[in-house]
Amino acid sequence: MARRTRRTAPRRASRGVAAGVLVVLSATAAAVLPSAASAASAASAASGQPRVTTPGPVAHTVFGTSWPVYHHDGLGSGADPTGTNLSPAVAAWTSAGLDGQIFGEPLVASGRVVVATENDTIDELAADTGAVLWSTHVGTAVPSGNLPCGDISPLVGITGTPVIDQARGEVFAVTDETAGGSGAQHFMVGLDLYTGAVLVHQPIVLAGSDQLAELQRTGLALDDGNVVAGFGGNAGDCGNYHGWVVSIPEGGGAQQSFEVASALGDSQGAVWMGGAAPEVDGQGNVWLTTGNSALTSSGDTYDNSDGVIELSPTMQVVQAFAPSTWFSDNGSDADLGSSPPALVSANGLAFQAGKSHLGYLLSQSHLGGIGGQLQTVPSFCTGNVDGGAAVSGAVVYEPCQPGVVAVATASPGSASVLWQTNTGAGGPPIVAGGFVWTIGGTTLYGLDPSLGHAVQSFSLGSVANHFPTPTVADGLLLAASSTQVHAFVGPAGLPPAPPPPPARSGYWTTASDGGVFSFGGAGFAGSMGGRHLAAPVVGVTATTDGGGYWLVASDGGVFAFGDAGYFGSMGGRALVKPMVGLAAAPNGDGYWTVASDGGVFAFGGAKYFGSMGGRALTRPVVGMASTADGGGYWLVASDGGVFAFGDARFFGSMGGRQLDQPVVAMAAAAGGGYWMVASDGGIFTFGGAGFFGSMGGRKLSRPVVGMTPTSTGQGYWEVASDGGIFTFGDAPFEGSEGGARLAAPMVGIAAPPLVN
Repeated sequence: MARRTRRTAPRRASRGVAAGVLVVLSATAAAVLPSAASAASAASAASGQPRVTTPGPVAHTVFGTSWPVYHHDGLGSGADPTGTNLSPAVAAWTSAGLDGQIFGEPLVASGRVVVATENDTIDELAADTGAVLWSTHVGTAVPSGNLPCGDISPLVGITGTPVIDQARGEVFAVTDETAGGSGAQHFMVGLDLYTGAVLVHQPIVLAGSDQLAELQRTGLALDDGNVVAGFGGNAGDCGNYHGWVVSIPEGGGAQQSFEVASALGDSQGAVWMGGAAPEVDGQGNVWLTTGNSALTSSGDTYDNSDGVIELSPTMQVVQAFAPSTWFSDNGSDADLGSSPPALVSANGLAFQAGKSHLGYLLSQSHLGGIGGQLQTVPSFCTGNVDGGAAVSGAVVYEPCQPGVVAVATASPGSASVLWQTNTGAGGPPIVAGGFVWTIGGTTLYGLDPSLGHAVQSFSLGSVANHFPTPTVADGLLLAASSTQVHAFVGPAGLPPAPPPPPARSGYWTTASDGGVFSFGGAGFAGSMGGRHLAAPVVGVTATTDGGGYWLVASDGGVFAFGDAGYFGSMGGRALVKPMVGLAAAPNGDGYWTVASDGGVFAFGGAKYFGSMGGRALTRPVVGMASTADGGGYWLVASDGGVFAFGDARFFGSMGGRQLDQPVVAMAAAAGGGYWMVASDGGIFTFGGAGFFGSMGGRKLSRPVVGMTPTSTGQGYWEVASDGGIFTFGDAPFEGSEGGARLAAPMVGIAAPPLVN
C-alpha cells in the first residue's frame, strides 16, 4: 500500500555521521603508483616544504563505518577519520547501470551504498558486491526541454546528494517532478533505509518562484530532526527564481524558509554551492553561500547575495560576510556562491573562494559584514572554485577547477597557498587513507597531501556531474560515473555483507472499510479491505507478540488475522447499542469488545468483570483498555469519564470537566495508569502514564481518531481520520497514509503490546 506524506509533531532526531568507505562511479581501469607513505615522505623531505598532516592508515577495522551526508559530516569536512588504508587501492566492483544520470555523491550507511538519479529514482547497493538491494522510483522527472534553460539532460529529477538519518533508518532526498502537464513541483521525500518504502512525500513551497526555473542543486543536510536543502536557478540564470534554503521536519510538517534577494524587483541569489550541502555547526546553525542577484549598483542595499551566510535553525540570519565589491561581482557573475565556506574547527577560521579568483579568510565568530574579511588571498584560483572543500587540521583543500589548491590557515588570521596539483584535477576533494582524492575529467586521483602530486589514479567512464566527488566508508573508496558506481578497496579487502535491518517498532492503522495499513516492523497479515461488510469497522488491537491483530465492526463482528485467534463475536446478534472498540487479553487467548452504552462482551480467555451496560451515562463510551495482567479493564466515555472494573484502578478522569473536543480513545500504561486522546489531538494522562506532547491546540487537517503507546510506554502515536500519524516521546515515525487517497476514513491504530 502506498506510504505517502507523513505528518508528525516536531521532534528531535540525532543525525548520524561517520566515515569509512570511498566509492567511485564508473571506473574502467586502474593504475597504482608508488605508495603514498614513501612518495609523500620523499617529496616532503626533498622540497623542504612544511609537512601537511592528514589521517593515515591505522591498525583497526573500518568496516561498518558510514558516510551519510555530503562530504561526510555536518561541517562538510570531507575527511575520513577512521584511517581507511588505501595504499594501494584496487578496483573491487562496478554496479550495473542505473536508470538515470548520477549527480550526487554516493552515501554509505549500515553496509549499504545509496545513490540517486535524475530519473527520480533512489537505489541502494550492497557495499560488498554492488548488487542492487532495492530501487525506488519516487516520481516522474521533468524533461529538460520543459525548463527555461539548464545543462542537465534529458531529465531533471534528483540532483542534490541525499542525506541519511541512521538513527531513524531513513534516506531523504528532494525530487523535481512533473506537475500539471509541463510544470514542475519539488518534493521532500523520505525512504526506509532498509526497504526503500516511501515514508514522506511532501511538496516544497518556494513562494513567488517558478519551480521550473528552480534547481535543487545542493546536497541535503540534517539539523536536529529537520532536512535542510538549498535552491537556485538552472545553468544560464534564466526565469523567475530566487535563492532559497528550506528546513522541513523529517516526519513532514511546517516548512521554514530563508529567501535570498527577497525585496520587490530583486531576484536570483542562488544557493547551489557546486552541489555541496549546507553546513550545520554544533549549535544547529546553518552555513552557506549565495550567488549573484539582480542588484549591481553601488547604491543598492545589500540583499544577502554574493555572501557567506550563517542562519539560525529557524532560518533567520545570524551574521553574514560579503566582499565590498558584492554589487560588481553580481554584475560580472564573479560571486562566492559556487562553493561553501570551509569551516576550520582547529582555529575557528573559515576560508571562502568562489568565482572572483580571490580567497577570503574569515572569523567564524565574527564574519564581519560587508568587507569584513581578515585577509584577502589574491590570484587564488585562475578558474572557478566549485563544490565542497576538504579540511584536515588547519589545512583546506579547495576545488579550484584548474587543479585542487591546498591552503594553510593560522590564527589569528593568516592564509597561505601550499600547492596546486599539476594533474589538472579540480573536483571537490576529500581526505582519506593518507591521500587527497579528487576527480578530474574521467580520472580519479589520489594526491600526495604534501605536494599535490598524483600517487594513485583510476580511469573512470564519462561523468555526468560537473563537480563529482568521491566517498570513503566501510573500507571502500567510491566514485560515480554517469550511471554507475565504482568501488575500490585497500589491503583489507571488501567489507562483510550488509547486516540485517535492526529490530524495529511499528504500527497498524485500520479504516472503516476494514483496510489495514502496516508500517515499520508491523507486518501485514491481511484485512477486510475490498470485502463486503455488514457494518463498518470501528477498532483494532494487536496480539501479544505482534504477529497478528483483530478488527471489530460496529455490529460486533470480529475479524482475526495473523496469529490472532478467533474466539467469537457479537456479529449477527442483537445489540442495544453499536460496538465502539475492543481490547486483547494479555496472553492473546481472548478479547473484550465494548458498546457505546458501556456494555462489555468477553470472549476466549478474557474474563468478564462488569460493565456500564444498562446504567445511565452522561455521554457514550468510545473505547476501552485492559490492565497488564488481564484482571480488569477501563472504559472511557466521550466526555472523558473513566469506569474501572476488576483490578483496574481508577486514577482520575476528565468527566465533569470542560473539553475543547470529545475524547475518542484510550490506552493503558505499563506501570499502571492510562492515556486518553481527544479528537483535536489533546492527550490527558493519569496514574503512571507520562505526558510526551500532543496535537492539542494545533491545526489538524482531520480529527484524531485513535492512539497507541510504544512498547516501552515512553511515547505514543496518534492517528487522524485521513491517516496522518503524529509521534511523541520515543515513538518513531514509520510512515502514514496522510495525504493519500483513502477508500474510507481511518478509525484506529494498534502496536505490539506494552513491555512490563
